[in-house]
Amino acid sequence: MELRQLRYFIAVAEELHFGRAAERLHMAQPPLSQQIKKLEEDLGVMLFDRTNRRVLLTQEGRKFLCVARNTLETLGNGIEQVGMMSRGEIGRLRIGFISSATQTDFTEALAEFRTLYPGIVLDIHEMHSVEQREGLLNNSLDVGILCGAFCGDERFEHTLLLREPYLLAVHKCHPLAKQGKARITDLHQENFITFPRYIHPAQSAATFLEKGVVPRTVQEAVTHHTKLALVSTGLGVALVPARMARTCPKCVRLLPFDWEGKGHISEIHVLWRRGEKSPALECFLEVMEKYCNRDSLPCADDMTCVG
Repeated sequence: MELRQLRYFIAVAEELHFGRAAERLHMAQPPLSQQIKKLEEDLGVMLFDRTNRRVLLTQEGRKFLCVARNTLETLGNGIEQVGMMSRGEIGRLRIGFISSATQTDFTEALAEFRTLYPGIVLDIHEMHSVEQREGLLNNSLDVGILCGAFCGDERFEHTLLLREPYLLAVHKCHPLAKQGKARITDLHQENFITFPRYIHPAQSAATFLEKGVVPRTVQEAVTHHTKLALVSTGLGVALVPARMARTCPKCVRLLPFDWEGKGHISEIHVLWRRGEKSPALECFLEVMEKYCNRDSLPCADDMTCVG
């Protein structure tokens, strides 16, 4: 049985006239009659009750008409969906993001993407950068929004979303709040809130050692949001990227921070597996590109890009 035979059968069944059906199909009547006869032989049933005056569907013919229509409709829908998948219009995209990415244009880009590609299901997960890297490697993620310290692996491709300075978060009653700015030496023996090493590499520790600065770590926090919350209690001070000003508690002050030499800046990158761009990911990266590098700082020679 061939698909064209189904189309021939549907035309005859709807016209109930071989001549009109042949005209509709832009073919001669004899080949059409031959194809219908062959279809009946293949099925082993009579689909039409033919007389010199009329053509009627048999009971089997009426049932097969439903089957033929459903078959062609299903095939048509399948072909359309395959085309949409190849164009990135439908599918699923698994995205990881660090919590502080919500304080960037990432959320705006995500909203635009959902508007442009409603057929793509977004599977979004808040994850630490280390978890995202592992998710990309084990294929449980398609793309990650994570800190710049994890972009050196040649197995990945990446593009910069945002680059900005670190600020020192202090409680409004802290002595440094009155100064209006802070230096790295101000952190010596200062109660300090930082990330655990398993979440974020402590690249600033080497800079502290070079300056003879030894902060007193009183608490570890897994997000910048948690750092600010702890600073608001007066527990200690913390370094956070400038984007956190959008969600800073009222009792916390964010001070310009002088590293007194080689410093550190915060970077957020879009990261994906090298050479593995699905159509859906291509569409996502195209949208993200419009939001990348907005209001970013240049990376100077005396600055180290972290996260």
